[in-house]
Amino acid sequence: EYAKEVNKPIMLDFTGHACANCRKTESTVWTNDEIRPILQEDVVIVSLYCDDREKLPELEWKYSDAIKGKIKTVGNKWSDYQVRKYGKNAQPLYVIQDLEGNDLTEAIGYTPDIDEYKSFLLKGIEKFKKK
Repeated sequence: EYAKEVNKPIMLDFTGHACANCRKTESTVWTNDEIRPILQEDVVIVSLYCDDREKLPELEWKYSDAIKGKIKTVGNKWSDYQVRKYGKNAQPLYVIQDLEGNDLTEAIGYTPDIDEYKSFLLKGIEKFKKK
């Protein structure tokens, strides 16, 4: 809803509380002087914690072929979504989406390369602006 209010693309951030490469990206890539302003001004970050242990209501519990187990937690829910949609179960994983949830970029995983990460962001933002 917030992304719609401000008319900015969404950056899905599949992450984890215990994800070392996620913290490394946040502390080195996201804080870079070329990346930080883009994240602050041009996208809305939605972080989906794939290891979140908060229990879902039992009515929402179901078996997932994607994760080969029962979805019982918020983290299971995001892991299932990540595997079903992107075929990957590793974090971090990033993708830029429009306001209807359509992907504007390919999903990318961990990359400490500033130029590669900036290119990923700008590609998604440019596609969003063209829509």
